Order: sequence, then structure tokens, then C-alpha cells
Amino acid sequence: MQWTRSAHTVSISPSIVVTTLASLIGLYLLFQIRFIILLVFLAFIIMTALHPAVSGLHRRLKLPRVVAILAVYAVVIGSIAVLLSLIIPPLVNQLGKLVNTFDIPGLTDQVRQLKFNLSDVTVIFEQLSSRFGFVYSLIASTFSGLITVFTLIVLSVYIMLDRPHLHKKISWFTRDKKAIKLAEQFVDDLEYQLGGWVRGQLVLMFSIGLVTYLGLTLLSMPFALPLAILAGLLEILPNIGPTIAALPAVIFAFITGGPVLAGAVVVLYLIVQQFENSLLVPKVMHDNVDVNPLVSIVTILIGLQLGGVLGAVISIPVYIVARQLYSVWYRQHHS
Repeated sequence: MQWTRSAHTVSISPSIVVTTLASLIGLYLLFQIRFIILLVFLAFIIMTALHPAVSGLHRRLKLPRVVAILAVYAVVIGSIAVLLSLIIPPLVNQLGKLVNTFDIPGLTDQVRQLKFNLSDVTVIFEQLSSRFGFVYSLIASTFSGLITVFTLIVLSVYIMLDRPHLHKKISWFTRDKKAIKLAEQFVDDLEYQLGGWVRGQLVLMFSIGLVTYLGLTLLSMPFALPLAILAGLLEILPNIGPTIAALPAVIFAFITGGPVLAGAVVVLYLIVQQFENSLLVPKVMHDNVDVNPLVSIVTILIGLQLGGVLGAVISIPVYIVARQLYSVWYRQHHS
């Protein structure tokens, strides 16, 4: 194919056209299956976080790999269930009191007076049944969410089972032993960094939430549980997160207890932040799994802009994968 313009001739070979079309079709197909890719990536993140425990049981107790995986998942799922059963009832009750305390527009008196009680679940659904569309949407969303979670668990289990041989998948593209060895090193390093970051972040979030809850409870602060959960969740934002979490706590303290309680809450959050920066972060996060705070903030903001809340959640793992890919490329070209 040739295009002529004045004295210049531009030639485009058929191979370039075919490659370009194939690339565009490939990108289109990837876009169409983006949800599946996201699920696989989330399953891989779960694998990196849990695989050290599975390896420990498999190696030290000589358990079959399948049994070790099932044991770890049973412990994790059981712990989450127990934690939720302990948190949800007081959380819902405190949120109800919060709504009653502050006049939030758009909420009806029935919702404001809602109390959490397992025996009242039937009554709640009867109240909502008058709006069939809402109930149907709620049930559909819940069912879809359960299917997604189940699929995520199944995928992570299969990836965990195949973990010792993951690096060998590169043989689909090349038989070069050096490339396979490099892929093995890449997967090992990625598991160490990504899994270490996930485990460390979970420990930090749980620790900050627990310490904040204990401190607010000692100060007889209303709504201690939701404020503590907020502090734990915002721990994913280094430096900025604790400051954001402190603002509603100080405001509620001032409204409900006056300037003395507000000042005590300010002191509490400063102590918690110093505890985090001086003790928790150095102990929990190591240099080879930590992410620079500025990079974390920028990455999370980019993820939030591109993909909403889910984009923000997976932004740091995506960054760690990209960092490890660049590290492998750099070692290959500068060794």
C-alpha cells in the first residue's frame, strides 16, 4: 500500500496493518472481559496474602496442599464471620442513635428509630415489601454480590493450588529456560511485596481501628464504633487518612460534650497517629513492601478518578505489580 503526496512516498506494509488491527481487536476484547480480569487480579491478591500461611502448614505440619488451603480459608472466613457478628449489631444501633441525634434530611422517622435486633428482621422486610422494586433490587444486588464473592474465593483457591507452577505458564510464549527462571523470580518477588503490603495494611487498619475504639470508649465518646471503623478504613491513606478521620470525631465530640471532650479527642487522635508512625508502621511495614506515602496518595486518587471506590482499592496493588515489572525490565537491561 502506497500513498503519494508531492515528492514523498509513504509505504505501509500489510504486516503493520494486520498487527494494528489485531492489537485493536485485542484491546477491545480485554475491555469486554474487564470484570473477569478484575476478579482474577483480586483472586491473585488474596492468594499472595494467604499463601505464606498455606506454605507453612504444608511444610511444617506435612498437610496435603488442598487440606492446608481449606484450613486457612476456614480460619479466615470464620474470623470474618465472628468479627462481623460482634461489630454489626452495635454498629447499627449506634448509627441509629447518630441519625436520631442529628437531623439528616431525607430520612423518615421510621428509619431514624430503627433498632437492630435479629428477631425484627421479618418486620423490617414487611415494612420494605410495600416497595417491591426496592426489595427486588436489594435481593438481586445481594445475590449478585454473593455469587461474585463465591467466584472470587473459588478462583483464589485454584490459583493457590497452582501457585508452585504459576511461573511455568510463560511456557505458552517461550521455552527459554532463562525466561522461565526470570518468571519464577518475578512471581516470588511479587508475592512477597504484594502479599506483604496487603497483610501489613490489614494489620494497620485493624490496629488503628481497635486503638481508636478503646480510646474513644474510655473518653465516653458517643458513636465510638463507627468513628473507629472510619479511622481504620482511612488508614489506607497515609498521613491524610488519620486527619480526615479525626475531623468528624472532633465535631461530634464538640456537639455532644463541648470543648473539653473535643480537646480530649484531638489529643487522643494525635497520640494514635504518633503510635502509628513511631511503632506500628516501622514494625509492620518493611522497606521492601512499603509504598511511599506520596505515591500512595497520588495512586489512590488516580484509581478513584478512573474506577471509583473499587479503583481506589486496587490502585496500590496495581502500582506494586507495575513497579515489579519495571524492576524486572531494569535488571534485564542493566545487568
